[in-house]
Amino acid sequence: MPKDMPKSSLPFKMSILGSKDSRPPPPAASVGMPLPASTFRSLIRKSTTIQVSTKEVVQVWLAGEWKTVAPMESAAIIKKRNSGVSNFETSSRGDSYRIDLVQMTQTNIKSGRSRSIRIVDLDADAENTTMGFDSFRKAFQERADSSKVGLFLTEEALRSSWPYDGDDEELLKDTVEAAMQSMSLRGRPQVDMTEWIHYWALERDGPSQAAASEVNEQLRAALQKDSQILGRMQMQFESAARLVDGGALGLTSAGLLQVCKRLVASPQTVMEKQWAQEVLQKNASGGEALEEDEELSYHDFLNVMLGRKRFKVYLWMYDITDGAAKRWSWLLLGQEFKGFWHTGLVVEWPGQSSEIWFGGKIFDSAPGATPFGQPTEKRFLGYTYKHKDDALNHISRYLCPEFTKDNYDVLTHNCNHFSDKLAMYLRNEHIPEDVLRQPEAIMNTTAAKALRPWLNRWLGGFDSKDGQASQFGESERLIKERLGPCALVEFAKKEGGRLQIGRVEEVDDDSCVITSLDFWHGCAVERHVPKLHIAEVLQQGLQKSRSIPELDQMLKSSTRFLEQRVNCDWLPSLLTPCCNGVSVHMSGPEKISVSSLNLVGDGKTTTVSI
Repeated sequence: MPKDMPKSSLPFKMSILGSKDSRPPPPAASVGMPLPASTFRSLIRKSTTIQVSTKEVVQVWLAGEWKTVAPMESAAIIKKRNSGVSNFETSSRGDSYRIDLVQMTQTNIKSGRSRSIRIVDLDADAENTTMGFDSFRKAFQERADSSKVGLFLTEEALRSSWPYDGDDEELLKDTVEAAMQSMSLRGRPQVDMTEWIHYWALERDGPSQAAASEVNEQLRAALQKDSQILGRMQMQFESAARLVDGGALGLTSAGLLQVCKRLVASPQTVMEKQWAQEVLQKNASGGEALEEDEELSYHDFLNVMLGRKRFKVYLWMYDITDGAAKRWSWLLLGQEFKGFWHTGLVVEWPGQSSEIWFGGKIFDSAPGATPFGQPTEKRFLGYTYKHKDDALNHISRYLCPEFTKDNYDVLTHNCNHFSDKLAMYLRNEHIPEDVLRQPEAIMNTTAAKALRPWLNRWLGGFDSKDGQASQFGESERLIKERLGPCALVEFAKKEGGRLQIGRVEEVDDDSCVITSLDFWHGCAVERHVPKLHIAEVLQQGLQKSRSIPELDQMLKSSTRFLEQRVNCDWLPSLLTPCCNGVSVHMSGPEKISVSSLNLVGDGKTTTVSI
């Protein structure tokens, strides 16, 4: 197979924006038949694009994350759901489970351990587990340069073989640069096979961008001391892992302990030997015991070996009556309360713990530095594996629009409701019922109803002078200002997922159509992506507020228009809504390559040569 060919066949389905491709497929493009490199290049430069849909999958809450169950298990549960069956048994990985679709739980029949499950719609590629280490090796060997000692892959070689849609050099360049920067754990301009395998395995397995980044940070430090440690860790994982449904490798808890015992017994003095000793000690003491039926991915294996971190979570409770509720609540309200609670969640993240609370704005304060002073009570809720960057990103994207000064209500939408929502994200468990439901019990009384407007103004009216108000929502505002058709963006296929580069084709109220150059599909892929999954706008897009001179400059400077002849059938629908009072005229029929575009507005005509 030629070295510059990423895939043996191309899905010749859709052209850009989903219109059917009228070109007949080439003779050599039959499924499974290798294409000559010249034919491959001619195909991928004809804007071959496929659209990715969503599918229903079952996920289980395991080790602090929602993890998708094996495809066969997921299909069996959904089939039962569709048949109206809510209680049944399933088997997976040698264990039997009872599924309750009313309570949404999965219970291990042998151990009695119950976990929460959910059924969600996911990007059909977001949980792709079909690519394994052998596939990664083969792709690397087809592209690597063997002229030097060992096999290495340069950015130039990767760019020459990366799938390309034919008219966006800028997207290709930024996509490959971002991939190479993330791959290179040793800080070199080229990557070796272990770095290549590691990158794609984390792309497949990593639960979030922050989690993968932390693993990479620790590996970079380890590689400076021992340049061979990554290869040995991959060897240990492969030697003990087994194939699971979907084609990827998974390591059981027993398999992990076996690896650790083998490393400890080895006469070699290597870094991973100490890691293995720590894992065995933690498991023996029960401090962070592994679950019997836990299936560890490559990312999970590294995370455990490097010292999987979990963080304590507390509910800090403040009596806003300063003790008066305990003394007078029975007389005034007809029942006794220890306090009227304002709450915040305290998470002991490394470096700086955070107290996160809602009071009209969402605040990220140093614990105990809020306007409420010291808490009356601290309740330990348990542990979270969520990293601070993940949590703050979730708050900014999903909770800030929901919890604002305008919708604060001491009865229905208060600090306790916020604490509950954040606790569900961090731990998938609600805060204690007596705290969450207390406002309902209090506000049903006549005296409390009279105080409701005053309480709303007080408890929902905190500002930066009352504490360190976080800049939640600021990045979303900047994204909204810069987002538009033609924008170059960093986005994730799922919430908090690994970031990739894409070009915005269309913008709706809540989502965008984004084209990215997908390595394993072998072509450009078009996805509907929620705006909340866009992390950054790298290059500003077209917007309604743009003037004709600005449009002129943006079009002329875009690499999408630098070639002499560009297919512009999508330009009228793209540009017409982008400027108030601007109409678009083509100097040739639609779906024909043209050389100029007239923008007419404000009594002026600007011709943009493309």
